[in-house]
Amino acid sequence: MLRWTWMILVLGLTAGAGAKEPEPGRTDGPEGSEYGKGGYGRHGAGGGFYLDGYFGSASVDWEGLKAQSDLIAGLNAGYLVEDWLAFQVGYGYITDQKIGLYSLGMRSSYDAEPFNYYFTLGAELFSPDQGDSQFGLVPGVGAEMVLNDHLRVGLGYQHDFIFADQEVGIDRFTAKVHFGF
Repeated sequence: MLRWTWMILVLGLTAGAGAKEPEPGRTDGPEGSEYGKGGYGRHGAGGGFYLDGYFGSASVDWEGLKAQSDLIAGLNAGYLVEDWLAFQVGYGYITDQKIGLYSLGMRSSYDAEPFNYYFTLGAELFSPDQGDSQFGLVPGVGAEMVLNDHLRVGLGYQHDFIFADQEVGIDRFTAKVHFGF
């Protein structure tokens, strides 16, 4: 009796294992036969939106003045053109120095699960509460840990090159939360 019980259990488990959805793979056959096959499990062809919130430290270096480190917080909103390329707009604010940062740029990423590495390049409007607004370029790099299909957390670094009469540079070190939908 014990032998029959084990045999039924093994047959039930193997039958249940055969009922899984098909794995991604090749589709050799006529047109339209590829339903349920092929493709990449976690990578899309783009077309998705995302929000990228950040919080951290910004070291502002004004020419002739000592560099000051202050808190920075901001939000980027973007659209994935491809799974590796996105265009984004954003706003950041440096608290104690009361500086607003408006940006427009691109984000290029390399997904090597469980990590995602990215490079950003943007044009920025440096807008302090007192004084004139200035234009700048902002390259940045970072790494994120993929938690699921929609959520990533990570760290980033950006350096702002502000084009002004006096030399202005900002180094940003931030923690990020990336939510895709």
